[in-house]
Amino acid sequence: MDEMRLLQQVGDETGLPAAERLEPARSRLAAAMAATAAQSSAPAVSTVLAAPPRSRRPARRPARRLVLSGVAAVGLAAAIASVLVLVPDQLGGSTPPARADATQVLRNAAAAALRVPDVDPRPDQFVYIRSQEGPELRESWMSVDGTRDGLIIETSAAGRTELVVPGCRNGRAVALKGNRVVPGQTEPCTPAPAYRADLPTDAAAMRAFLTANASGEPGDANALGKDVLYYLDGYLRPRTRAALYEAAATMPDLRTVPSAKDAAGRPGIGITWPSTNGPGEIVLVFDSGTYTFLGVGGPAGGSAVLAVAIVDRAGQPA
Repeated sequence: MDEMRLLQQVGDETGLPAAERLEPARSRLAAAMAATAAQSSAPAVSTVLAAPPRSRRPARRPARRLVLSGVAAVGLAAAIASVLVLVPDQLGGSTPPARADATQVLRNAAAAALRVPDVDPRPDQFVYIRSQEGPELRESWMSVDGTRDGLIIETSAAGRTELVVPGCRNGRAVALKGNRVVPGQTEPCTPAPAYRADLPTDAAAMRAFLTANASGEPGDANALGKDVLYYLDGYLRPRTRAALYEAAATMPDLRTVPSAKDAAGRPGIGITWPSTNGPGEIVLVFDSGTYTFLGVGGPAGGSAVLAVAIVDRAGQPA
């Protein structure tokens, strides 16, 4: 077997994880290379299995290809493999949040979403969401199929406000003046379902859906991130939510925000992306233990998702 060709092929085809995750294995690799150069007659396997001291020098940026010669190519193959196996599990895993990169956090969130009980809403039911934006608490009951009257209740230091959300039946909805229903008057409408049963349930199809229905120009990462957030704010069944996280994991230039908080002050690990608004970036916040989506933090403002449920009538507590 041509070991050099094998190593080159592995280097080309295997994506590298974040640099900080490679440091321990890189130190072992550097020590093994030094030992091989000093004792070229020693069996290669003994070099790999030894317990060399950790290098005190700062680790250098890893090269995408490693060129070795003679016995070093054979003797260090196992050491190189020890670096490559650190690539995160492609289907999600349990990488500790302090070490996980942004892509892995989203894949962990996808795996967690699949463990949530699946509830298939009936058309006559309502999606209930309790959320917080700053000091204001908001409860909403929105019609699953968009044909029944919904309700929004907002509570703040200024008091409590109730707003009826008219359902759209046969192309007509009751007319509103301010927050009040105008008796006997209707207006044209189009149903706005609170739940969409047609959303994709696998990552590839979800990414294609997001691209086809993008709110911004092609390649606009900021707009794509906002589109992901738009769907996260509603009710998604487990497979759809997992597909959305997996699709989001393919976005370019994602990064983690280790000590993020949502609008309710709950700590977690954050994910963000390049923003066109300068410092006004949006941070998606996930629970660092369960990878449940908590809400939004960051300089652009925040929100917190406190509860999501399917209920039978508007105003019904979850």
